[in-house]
Amino acid sequence: MAVFELQPPLTAEERLHKRKLIFRDLISLSGLFAITVVLAVLTWFLFNSFARHRQELAQRWLARGQAAMVGGHPEQAVEAFRSALEYDPAQRQTEIKLAMALEAADRVVEATSYFNTLLETEPGNGIINLELARLSARQANKPKAIEYFQRALDGTWQGDGYERRRAVRLELARYLLDQKDYPRARTQLLIAAGNAPDDPAIKMQIAGMMEEAQDPENALAIYRAVARQKPSPVQSFQGAGRVAYSLGRFALAREYLEQAVNHPDFLSEPESVRTPVRQMLADTIDLLALYPESDLEIRERADRILHVARIAQARLQACSASKATSVASLADLAARWQENRATLTPLTLARDPQLEQTIMNLIFDTEKQTAQACGAPTGDDALLLKIAQSSRSVEEK
Repeated sequence: MAVFELQPPLTAEERLHKRKLIFRDLISLSGLFAITVVLAVLTWFLFNSFARHRQELAQRWLARGQAAMVGGHPEQAVEAFRSALEYDPAQRQTEIKLAMALEAADRVVEATSYFNTLLETEPGNGIINLELARLSARQANKPKAIEYFQRALDGTWQGDGYERRRAVRLELARYLLDQKDYPRARTQLLIAAGNAPDDPAIKMQIAGMMEEAQDPENALAIYRAVARQKPSPVQSFQGAGRVAYSLGRFALAREYLEQAVNHPDFLSEPESVRTPVRQMLADTIDLLALYPESDLEIRERADRILHVARIAQARLQACSASKATSVASLADLAARWQENRATLTPLTLARDPQLEQTIMNLIFDTEKQTAQACGAPTGDDALLLKIAQSSRSVEEK
């Protein structure tokens, strides 16, 4: 059977000594804890100070890079953006700015490589795809340029993506126009026109590009739509008149050109713009004064036909006299005029609408064939040739 020896109770002096030892240990532990806390706080402050300093340096270099880009010094911007990334390497926008600086510095291969690296981690980024489209265009890689433009249109954009995509589409259309790829340019412009806001400046831009894309009908429709707005920019009347004139719709051209000349802002236009508009209007007025319009009185219409018939016959005689050898087409025209000689009277024309059309066709054929045989005409013959080339649309509105 085990025997337990009982410890004698501590004396008061021993208990006091034990308390002192415990108290001293607590003070030591508290001191160590306080030192640890102080060191941790100091470390935190030092780390944050260092991090803030790196951020400040990154922002400083970033600002220098942006200023260099604005000042037209892309090489300096490249170095500045690289320094910014050394202090803050996780900034995506700074990486994009560096790639753009490389592009602006004509370091096309480096810029392309950099953008492609960025694209691997963010294939749907609209800005990156747009820049790659521009770089591909600079390298004359049309298929790649169009592919990246399309990916930029389908990509994501920060801010107002609607406006950015419209700008990209217009840039793609401009690129296609420069490549003389008019069918695809027209497609992009029609989409842009359909999605464009009710902003005259944007619509005027699209209309002008449609003219370049050889789509005068749609350009005219946009110019006319803008001209109906209040207030209407003078350029909308100028554009509508110019395109209507090119389409041979001379009655419509006169209407818009007159409104352009009478517009309060017309005199603010440069002389290089005002002079052609005035000349076009004068030509249109003279041309319509020659043309036997359908709403004229029968006798006045017959008189106009006889007047332009004499102009065409004089042109034929002058052209035939200038040729050293006879031209079959000119001889045929002379024979046709001889056949209709007896019918060229106001009374005969007034009584026979079919004869009017026959004589007008002869006038048009005369102007066209003499232009081929003897070169471009001048004066009234030049106006008659324009009518002949657009005879079915002269009065169209």
